[in-house]
Amino acid sequence: MAKKVQEQIDYGNRPERMDPNLERKLGSPENMYASNPALHKGTRDVQRLVSSRFGKVADKLKEVTGINDISPRHVQQMLISDMMTKTRSVMGIEARHRQELIDLAIEASLDESETPADWYEIEASLGMPDTGNFRYQPETPNDDEDEDDEDENKPQLEFPSFDVEDLTDEEVFELEKHKRNIINALIQGSAKKGHYLFQKPDVKARLDAIDPSLYRNYLAIMAINDFLYFSMEQMIEMMSETGQGVAGKVELANNDDGEEDGGDEGGGEEKPDTKIIATGMIFPILCHELIKGFEEAKGRHGLPKEPGLRSKVLGQTDVLSNEPMQLRIGPEIVEKLRFALPDDMFDSSNKGLINWFHILLYQIPAQEFLEIIGNAISSDDSKVKKATKRFEEIMKEANQMKEDFENYKEEHHDDSDDSYGDEDDEDDLDDFLGSLGISRPK
Repeated sequence: MAKKVQEQIDYGNRPERMDPNLERKLGSPENMYASNPALHKGTRDVQRLVSSRFGKVADKLKEVTGINDISPRHVQQMLISDMMTKTRSVMGIEARHRQELIDLAIEASLDESETPADWYEIEASLGMPDTGNFRYQPETPNDDEDEDDEDENKPQLEFPSFDVEDLTDEEVFELEKHKRNIINALIQGSAKKGHYLFQKPDVKARLDAIDPSLYRNYLAIMAINDFLYFSMEQMIEMMSETGQGVAGKVELANNDDGEEDGGDEGGGEEKPDTKIIATGMIFPILCHELIKGFEEAKGRHGLPKEPGLRSKVLGQTDVLSNEPMQLRIGPEIVEKLRFALPDDMFDSSNKGLINWFHILLYQIPAQEFLEIIGNAISSDDSKVKKATKRFEEIMKEANQMKEDFENYKEEHHDDSDDSYGDEDDEDDLDDFLGSLGISRPK
């Protein structure tokens, strides 16, 4: 069985191989994405997407280091030692320019994600994150053990195999869980761009003004770090199960919640509903966490509305142990979706439209959402074209919503003040967004 799994992974002509433990996970039907309806071919799709990502990561590392064969264990140990040395050097430089780098990270992350600066309140910091409140493993359902055993023997949910009206509660939960796992992969895949924002010319110029060594050290650190997610499975497992070594974190807080607000009462200035609290050990990781926060705020629109189901889904999906696989497969899913999107999405005149598009996409019911994503990431061109056609419809709706929202803001916003004014204006805004089928992220 193990030989068959290894033969299914396409390494092409490259000598590099993933950790054997990871190879087995990718070929296992118990892999978190193997039974996802969006991956029509199950483990074969998981292996196809992850091995494609691995090839790009390996090529990047060879390009950065100049080492043609990075497969020997002693070479990888040398690279890890080099990464640690460079990280210490970077942290020493960053400590002397902390606020300047934090401001640059926020500015660059907002620009890269095309996120309006007034959508969220942002609290960013450079340093090691507090991992005390991480959820490490999926929550155990409060069912009897017999029911758990019975669930393990149930046939996998096949897509599409039922009518929406006929779904059982368990089937609804499974679909919502699969939907959330895909959204989390999209969040992580989009946030991966943050690790390399330092390569953008305008960002690099400002970093070079601080210290020219930052760029080349960031490049080596991130290229080595990416490779470790495929070559050092035991270490990655330990980090995801204990939080030890985790270098970044982001949390979303509600500013309408007094305990999480942190603002002064009666301050007069109206704050955005959602506060993004991001911490990164070094600049590239902070950028990653910021973009992850922006993407997560949109991802909330895809959660079930019913509180009990919502909590149950999050308890199974939003756990630290799931993040390594999301980071491995997410960038490939994001890239596949990018190629399936209408070309007009990337016109300069449509800057920011992607955020409205994502909100609408995530609101689509789970079964249809998974079908759309499945078509977009398929290796069948006819299915990709079908996804593009659906994306065109969503994009038109997103464009109209964006225009309506901007017109509404222009009509109701006092240009001399950054706030909307009184509570009535805030209620009007909520009513308006509600009429568009969305709500401000909570």
